[in-house]
Formats: sequence, C-alpha cells, structure tokens
Amino acid sequence: MTDETVQTKFIRWTRERPIFALSEFQEGINDSLEQERVLEVILPLLSDCGCEVVKGEGDLIVQWRRRPPCIPADAPSGRKVDPEIQTAIEAYIRTKTGKSWKDPLTLDRIREAIIGQKETYWKEGDDRVIRYKTAYSIFAYLAYQFPTYFIQMRHLIRELMKDGLLPGRMVVLDVGCGPGTVTLALHSLLSEMPGCEATIHTIEQAPEFIEAYRLIAEPFAGKDSACTILPPHTLDITDPNSKLPEGPYDLIVCANVLNEIQDQNIREETVMRLSKHLREDGTILICEPADLTNATELRILSRRLKERGLPIYAPCNDIRGVPCTVERCWSFVALPEVSPTRLMNAVAETDEPYRFHNTDIKASYAIHRRDSRSKIGYRVPPGAKAERISRLPLHEGKKINIIASKISGNIGDSGTFLYRICDGTGKLEAYAALPAYHQSEKNTALRSATYGSVLRLDRVLVRHHKKYNAFHLLLTKESTAELLGGGFEEGDTVRVREARRETKRALNRRSTEGQKSKVGKQKKK
Repeated sequence: MTDETVQTKFIRWTRERPIFALSEFQEGINDSLEQERVLEVILPLLSDCGCEVVKGEGDLIVQWRRRPPCIPADAPSGRKVDPEIQTAIEAYIRTKTGKSWKDPLTLDRIREAIIGQKETYWKEGDDRVIRYKTAYSIFAYLAYQFPTYFIQMRHLIRELMKDGLLPGRMVVLDVGCGPGTVTLALHSLLSEMPGCEATIHTIEQAPEFIEAYRLIAEPFAGKDSACTILPPHTLDITDPNSKLPEGPYDLIVCANVLNEIQDQNIREETVMRLSKHLREDGTILICEPADLTNATELRILSRRLKERGLPIYAPCNDIRGVPCTVERCWSFVALPEVSPTRLMNAVAETDEPYRFHNTDIKASYAIHRRDSRSKIGYRVPPGAKAERISRLPLHEGKKINIIASKISGNIGDSGTFLYRICDGTGKLEAYAALPAYHQSEKNTALRSATYGSVLRLDRVLVRHHKKYNAFHLLLTKESTAELLGGGFEEGDTVRVREARRETKRALNRRSTEGQKSKVGKQKKK
C-alpha cells in the first residue's frame, strides 16, 4: 500500500469515525508499516481533517476536535420539501417502475397503497403495524407521510441546534431510517449552515427501505461537504446480542419506530442499550405519532427511562420535583401546515383529494440526555402562591392560581382555545381553556407560548368535566397568563379582535339554528 493510499483511507476514516485507535487503523490498512511510519503519514493531515491525536491506554487515539455548537439559520419562510429532494423521490419511482412518476397507473396504485396503510393504522395489536415490503408501499409513504415527517424532523433538530445541543461537527445515528427522512432533513438544515458537518449512521431492516435509502438519500452524501452518509446497518435493535454501531453519537434519533415494538419492556431495554452509545453530553430524540395510544405510550416510556437514570431534557418539566403521577398523558406538539409535494398533489388529483392530502403536523416526542441538562430549569419556589393540580378537587367552582407546563397544541374549536397542562402531580388530566371572547393582552401568553413552556395562570376558574373525568381551568378577561420558562412561537401574532368576531358569528349561527329547530318541532306538533 502506498503512502497516498494510506492518506486517502485516513481521510475517509476521520469522516466516518469520531474516534478510533491508531492500532485499529494500522490493522485496517492491511500494511506492514510500523506505527511510527503511519504517524509520519497522518500527522500532516490532522489539521485539515479536524482531528487530534491523544494518548490512550497503551495506544494512541485519533479523535475529532470538538467544535462550537451549530447555530441554525433563521426559520424558513415556507414549510416545504426541498425541490431537489422531491426530484430525487420522483427519480426513484421512475427507476423502480420504468415509467414516469406521473403515469396514471402508477398514481392509481399509490392511491391504493395509501388507502390500505390508513386502514391498517387504525387497527390494534400486531395487525396495526404497517409493513413496507413492496415498492408501492414505499411510494405511498413518500407521497403521503414523508412531507410531514421531513418538516417535523427539520423542526425538532433545528430546535436542538437552537438550544446549543449539537456540535458543529456531529455524528448521528438514525434508528429505523426508512428512505432517509432524518438524513434528508439534517442535510437540508446543514446545507444552510456553512462550516457545520454531520456523519450519519443508520439502522434499517426492511430491504425495500434500504434500497430507497441508497437511491434517494445516499446521492446527497458530500454535497456542500455537509454530510457523510453511510450505508445502513442491517440488524435487529431489539436483540440484545446484536452489535450496535459504536459511535459515540452526539444525536440518536428513533422516529416512528419504537411503537412497532409491542412489548413495553423490550422497548425500554432497547432505548437504554442505544443510550450507552451516546456521548456524555449526547441527546436521544424519540418521536411517535400524536394519536392517543402512541402519545400516551411514549410518555410512559419517557417516565421509565428517567427512573432508570436517563434524564428528560424536554418537553416534560420537573417543576415540582416529585415523580409524575399522571395516569394518562396525551401530549403532543402541533406545527403549521406543510406545503404538498408535487407527488402528493398528483396523487390527490381525484374526486376525493382530501383522502390523499396530508399536511397537518402533530407529533409526540421525548428528548433525553445523559448529562441531566433540561430545556427549562424552572422550579416552583417554596412558598409560591400557586396550587398543585393534584389539589384541584378541593377548589371546584373557585378561582385559583396555578403554575404548569403547556404540553399540547390547541385542541379546542374556533370558539375556545384548549391546552393540556401538567405540573407532574395529580392523576387526572387538566386543561387550560380560553374562550376567544375572553382573550386580552393579560392572558394571551397561553396561546403564544411554545410547547413545553411553563406558565403561571392567575385567577382561573376550576371546573370538573364529568364526562371525561378531567379538570378545566377557565381563563376569563380578568385572568392573567405569565411565561415563567420557555419562549413564544416565532413570528406569533394573536389576533384578538378577529377571534372575537369569529366567536360572535359562531354564537349567532348557533342561535339561528336553535330557533329553526324550535320552529320545526312546533310544525310537527
């Protein structure tokens, strides 16, 4: 092996591995060069490779120099899939079918696959798992689910960057990578951030997804020098004997994959095993769909991981310093709509386009870190004049003050804004309700605070909703909402007057409909 070949291999190793022993590299080059000679070859390359050599136990260690955190660019004005990614997806369909991606028969078969996947999604148990075994099942994913998941991952990874959690040169493990949703979202972000790099390792079992990854995601490797994208590892993450990629990783992502593990104990053990491959200041991001079953199961998992020594970074806040006792926590974030891709629009060109347009983003996620850092460090101070959610039954029909986290998007209607709130105490669910006609500058922070933010709500009326066995805390014009920890939505504007007009129209409409109903009943008599 020539010195030049050693140089080339060393450069490749430093792009793929954040740390390795010099003796390991020496064995990898399959050469008889002594270590001193290898050092002579690689030392001039260290600076350009962003690496350093340090002494280890009986060996020399080559490792990445740590860079300052990646600071993201401003939030994109449009929420859409990058045009070049759309083109790559269309080319993949053309390669697999030998026809144009807009071929009518191809689009019809994609529609059939989407309908089949949606029907399976609402089943329970083992029948609920969607299998990606055919090309058209992948096409359906790319047409219907990919756009929202892509924007969702862009948003969540960008939030980690904003919080300074990801270094300027990072190594990432995407577990259950599919066609490359996380890889493409990260590449899209880093292409806007000169000087930031990522090496992306992936795990995937489905052969069709692996092929899609290689045809869609891998061609983006090295573009703008932003990402080193490696072929997927094929292994079973639930098998304790399977050898996981070493890392150590700055970020591990499990996106819409853990819910496919039916056994809760195996799911928990899998995450704990993955977490051992994090850096000491590494982050693990778990995302699941926002439906009741998956969202609540994720909160149970997150709680158990915390109990086992993997602290929660977000969105849950330990503001009371007590173990969480909530029996059912349906918590999720809602994001602005996504622009449909060309493929989604083509598939939706039917008499029932609503069946194939999927632009809403609601997702449940949990972020854990090994270093115990939390997104919001606020704790309720001793003597604070704010009641606990566990004591709400004592105050039914009264007005109280409370401190809690906002842990859902708006789940109300046009007349009332409704948000799930939690302080970690109390077994029953609690919601903050703000009728649109009660909005004021004093309480609008409830609406504009970001998901996970901690709020103080003063003079809120406690009501018990018997049908759902939950508590509603009603905000009126005299109620106040103060942000204690977290932030406000970017570019948020709360149009109070418009909301009031909308509510008045709704009330008038209901009144008119009620009068018509009475007239109809009188005529029947």
